[in-house]
Amino acid sequence: MRRGGIAILDTGPIWELVLYNAVKQLGFASLEEDLAYFVNPQAYENCGIFLSTFARKTTSASVVAELYHRIRPTEAKGHPKLWELVYEEFKNMRMDEDVVRLLDMEPNLVAKYGPTDVSLLEIARRNLGRGPVILTVDARFHMECKKTGTRSELLIEVCNPE
Repeated sequence: MRRGGIAILDTGPIWELVLYNAVKQLGFASLEEDLAYFVNPQAYENCGIFLSTFARKTTSASVVAELYHRIRPTEAKGHPKLWELVYEEFKNMRMDEDVVRLLDMEPNLVAKYGPTDVSLLEIARRNLGRGPVILTVDARFHMECKKTGTRSELLIEVCNPE
């Protein structure tokens, strides 16, 4: 069922994947309350099915920096295990990581949405011929994608496709 195209992942979906595996594989019960979308195994599986339909998955180097800021406030002794999960997700998805320079971003959009979201829009723009789809949890950013003509999917809708 591979349709080709490129899935561009925002921080939220990657963090949700990491959280789910931290709770289910590693028993990090204190992180379970942070799970917002993968509330059951079917939601997690639906996301995997969705992502498997793309020939390429990528994210921005800015997303990796945001992942660091999500991991940092967690219990320090768990940091190496959480980073192992991040690495595992990137390897399993064969995730590419693109760098978008600040000077290549529209200043007004950076002021409004921040450099991470704008870098994802730029990656989509650079890959227009490849059918880019941005996967996010941010409804406001999702609407901005639609305004710019960039296809976007919300993780909540991917998890619950009915």
